Amino acid sequence: MLKNECDAGRVAWRTPLSVEEVRQDAEGRFTLDTNAGPIAARALVVATGGLSIPKIGATDFAFRLAKQFGHKLIDTRPALVPLTFAAADWEPFSALSGVSLEVRIATGNKKTGAEFEEDLLLTHRGLSGPGVLQISSYWQPGEPIHIDLLPNRDAAAALLEAKTGTRRQIANLLSEWVPQRLAHVWVATHQIPAEARVADLPDKSLRRIGEALSRWTLTPSGTEGYRKAEVTRGGVDTRDLSSATMMSARAPSLYFIGEAVDVTGWLGGYNFQWAWASGVAAGQAAAEYARGA
Repeated sequence: MLKNECDAGRVAWRTPLSVEEVRQDAEGRFTLDTNAGPIAARALVVATGGLSIPKIGATDFAFRLAKQFGHKLIDTRPALVPLTFAAADWEPFSALSGVSLEVRIATGNKKTGAEFEEDLLLTHRGLSGPGVLQISSYWQPGEPIHIDLLPNRDAAAALLEAKTGTRRQIANLLSEWVPQRLAHVWVATHQIPAEARVADLPDKSLRRIGEALSRWTLTPSGTEGYRKAEVTRGGVDTRDLSSATMMSARAPSLYFIGEAVDVTGWLGGYNFQWAWASGVAAGQAAAEYARGA
């Protein structure tokens, strides 16, 4: 379908093709030096994306070109990406790979942070799933993340209520609220005796356990990097681009769109929509500019 639409629009395909240099003359016209010879253009749209998933061809081409024409770049890093932990810290949880549950996850402060209620997935190296991918776009290295394992329950109140009605061990009770394997490992890593019965624990201890369930605090050591990141955060500073046409303020008839630009959306198609919408805006503006050039 894409090829048919391009054919209808008289798009010339040149693939594979390597762009070795981009030059702009005094009249604003571009020349692309390629491995197949020079290509002249009145307007140039850079739609080469960011650094995410290099195995399918992602490179820093857009950022190098932006620098060449004097653009400011916002520091780039992987976004919508799984979080990892130091091997020793994560060792108790590594065997839980594949366990998932709905949580509320947060990081940062009210001004720069975020909070999401989404699914979390444990992996061999750390955490993934929609909730973690979302929060990764806001997480800063060295900062903790906070996970509410029971987002729709007052954990402390529930434990105190259960104290009068059960003789079960606390891990077995928690297994009704979170996956069983996670319940047992979580209890062990919080220095709660495996044989501890809910009815025998002091109210103060139950409140402390409830607070920990509602705010399980972990500090990631890093991320899975660009190889697994769905998008790249950062890129060409939006202040150097027209919000209506995506044209550069530093090089007339040069346009940057999509992931090359410092715009990062949530999961759910927002990044696709940004790529398509900015592409339409730039394409229409570039065509109009070329006709008038």
